[in-house]
Amino acid sequence: MSSTEKHEAATADWRQLEDCIDQLHELARTSGDANVFYRSLLDSCVATLAAVGGAVWFPDARGRWTLAHQTGLGQVLDRNAPHLVAAHNALLQTAAAGSVPQTFSPHSGNASASTNPTEFVLFVSPVPSDTSAEPAKPRALVELFMRAGSSPALQAAWREFLTTICQLATTFHVHDELRTLRADRELHDQSLAFLHRIHKSTDLRKTVFEIANDGRRLVDCDRLSVLVRHGRSWRLLAVSGVDRIQSRGDAARRLQQLAQKVAMWGEPIDYAEGSAVEEAGVASQHLPPELAALVERHVDESHARQLVVVPFEFVEGDTRPPRRRRSAKPFAAVLIAEQFNMATGEFPRQRVIELTALCEPALRLTTRFNRFPLSLVVRWAERLARLGFFWRLLRFTLLTAALAGAVAALVYVPYDFEVEATAVLSPMVQRDIFATAEGTVAEVRVAHGDHVREGDVLAVLHDPQLALDEQRVQGEIETARKRLETITIERTARNVREDLTEGRLPISADGQQLEKQLASLDRQQEILAARREALELRSPITGTVLTLDVQNLLLTRPVERGQVLFTVADTNSGWELLAEVSQDRIGHVLAAEQQSHAALPVRFRLAGDNQRIYAGHVDSVTATAVLDSSSLERDPPTVQVRLAVDEEELSSARPGMTAQVRIDCGSRSLGYVWLHDVWETLYSWVVF
Repeated sequence: MSSTEKHEAATADWRQLEDCIDQLHELARTSGDANVFYRSLLDSCVATLAAVGGAVWFPDARGRWTLAHQTGLGQVLDRNAPHLVAAHNALLQTAAAGSVPQTFSPHSGNASASTNPTEFVLFVSPVPSDTSAEPAKPRALVELFMRAGSSPALQAAWREFLTTICQLATTFHVHDELRTLRADRELHDQSLAFLHRIHKSTDLRKTVFEIANDGRRLVDCDRLSVLVRHGRSWRLLAVSGVDRIQSRGDAARRLQQLAQKVAMWGEPIDYAEGSAVEEAGVASQHLPPELAALVERHVDESHARQLVVVPFEFVEGDTRPPRRRRSAKPFAAVLIAEQFNMATGEFPRQRVIELTALCEPALRLTTRFNRFPLSLVVRWAERLARLGFFWRLLRFTLLTAALAGAVAALVYVPYDFEVEATAVLSPMVQRDIFATAEGTVAEVRVAHGDHVREGDVLAVLHDPQLALDEQRVQGEIETARKRLETITIERTARNVREDLTEGRLPISADGQQLEKQLASLDRQQEILAARREALELRSPITGTVLTLDVQNLLLTRPVERGQVLFTVADTNSGWELLAEVSQDRIGHVLAAEQQSHAALPVRFRLAGDNQRIYAGHVDSVTATAVLDSSSLERDPPTVQVRLAVDEEELSSARPGMTAQVRIDCGSRSLGYVWLHDVWETLYSWVVF
């Protein structure tokens, strides 16, 4: 192998090592499962170093090393031989006591106890528990089985690579702990916010509603129910995701019976489908037969996959968890957490118990307070006592009187009702000039703002096809005339009879055919001349050119037949407004037209003249609203209303100027004029 090939092989090996380290580094930052990470780490190391196999060992509670993942371990070590397993365990203990990777040669050690009982070179590296320099028990051991006979330099490179891999494993554990801390912090913040919300109100209904809905998110279950003991019976007060509870329904009765039996039992119960408890039946929890049957019936009818029921009592001054508190007082409340979809995972029973400890003070206070018959009066009395009873009463009276007066004014005071819209100012007489043929604009003889008379040429079009047709017809005419002259000369010179020959007409018949052809070509020439004349676009009226920058816009530009090229308007003919009224407002205009025998008055203000207000009236309302099928998600189309201008002169008027229009639709109550939008919205909610 040449030096270049050796260099390329070494470069490829380094790239493979770098890719392996980059992939494991990314996995250490993103993965949250230790088994997945170490499985990928072991497979990558074995594949990259071409090892015989490898293993990952985790410490157990007794300090012994248990196998977590392995590749090719059966080829290296016979796990059925106790003395070999013991020797290998001693090797792991020795490697765990160090802080760097260690190399164990095949069958190394003394004759009595071989440290490496295999025929392979073992590389064992501990994964430190943290990045500090203090010695600590490693989190895991990474072991690789390499073939014997490698050089010391290669073994040193393997140890260095294994050191880097274990550092990546340490990085994984750091990120995993960080994710755990963030989750704990988020749960802590949610718990604080939950406590703040449930302690804000003294109303029992609001409190249990907050507990059921916000507590469900804390527990991470599908449904959370809150039941409170009322005398000897139990009442279902709140269910997460439900605004109104059917207290006489079968589901509510089952929950109440379950709460009563669990409260009499005095201990939390836990049911999970597919668990050992579920396989052996709920009776394996040593529940009374009646309670076990009730749990099984509820699970069958509600289709719950997991069920946790926690009773708790209202005890002041005792901070121990409810499950450890034994008191002669009966339990006062029960939380029932249910999971219906096990695909989202199970929720821990301890979290429901912790939730009862969080909501117990608020539930205890609101329950006792709401049992007082005049709790509502007490709440109002507390508010009045803060500011003083008499001042509060006086202010309440004044506020009530002012509110009554405002309501009466809104109902009985008439006010002008006007519909607002945006309009565009345009002359009464306005015409569009269309292209009469397909071609290009050869000449533009006017500019924006020029005054033109009726019949003036505005532009000249060039139609290439028309020029070709004229040349063709002219050529055919000349050809036909020459042939006709030839036939005439031939008849005069020869003075022969017309005889019929096979495949040829008589000379007189040829002349007649050419004369008819000449007549047809003359007619075509007249039509082409008319088309030529139509290429001159003339103004149909006397007025002003409104099209902007016509020279740059049209000159030498291709146009199509029917395309609008010019707009000419007679600004001395008067003005009109084209208003766009929304569909939810056009009904008021139409109703006012039916009630009034005269045209509806209009007042408007031009955008360029905000100081003056002009008058006008409604001329007509279009019968349809044009719907654009390509924009169905936008606002509905407006209805066009044509407005006549009563003013003789508009000093600052310009075609296309916008105006703000108010259409007078009669008088309505002041409240309707101000709040008709709100009223129509509420009416649509109630009626439709």
